[in-house]
Amino acid sequence: MIPDPQLNRRLLAASGFTELGLFQEAVEELEALPVEVRQTRVALVVWLELYQGWQKWAEAVSVAMRLAEAEPQESNWQVALAYATRRCRGLAYARDVLIDASQRFPNCAMIQFNLACYDAQLGRLGEARMRLRQAIQIDKHLVDLARTDPDLEPIRDEVE
Repeated sequence: MIPDPQLNRRLLAASGFTELGLFQEAVEELEALPVEVRQTRVALVVWLELYQGWQKWAEAVSVAMRLAEAEPQESNWQVALAYATRRCRGLAYARDVLIDASQRFPNCAMIQFNLACYDAQLGRLGEARMRLRQAIQIDKHLVDLARTDPDLEPIRDEVE
C-alpha cells in the first residue's frame, strides 16, 4: 500500500465500489488521487480490477500491458492481458499473448490452462488436451476447474 492513510482510503474505496458494481464512483476515487500515485503498481491494480469488472476491455488491455511491462517477472499480468485481449480482440489474439507468455513462463499452470481453454474453443483439440494435461501436472487443483470451465466443453469427457 501507499504510506499516506488518506490515499490508501481512496484506493480501498475504489476497490470496494468496484466490487459493488459502482464503477463511476470507483473512477472518481481513483481520479482524486495525485497523478504520481495513479501510476503506481497498487493504483494500476485497482484500475485493472475496475476495468475488468466494468467490462471495459480495451482499457483493461492498456493497464495490463503497463503492469506486465513494469513487472515482467509476474505471470499474472500476462494472464490478465490475455483475458482482456480475448474480450476486446478475440481468441486468436489472446492465444498469441499466452503463447508468447508460455515461452517465458513454461511452468505457469494458469497460462497452460488458459491456452487449453483457448485451443479448445478454436478447435485445436490436440493442443488443448496437451496444454490441459500440462496445467494439471503443474497444479493438480486445476482438475476441478477443468470439469466446470465452459471453454473446455469440447474435451470435458477427457478430464480425469
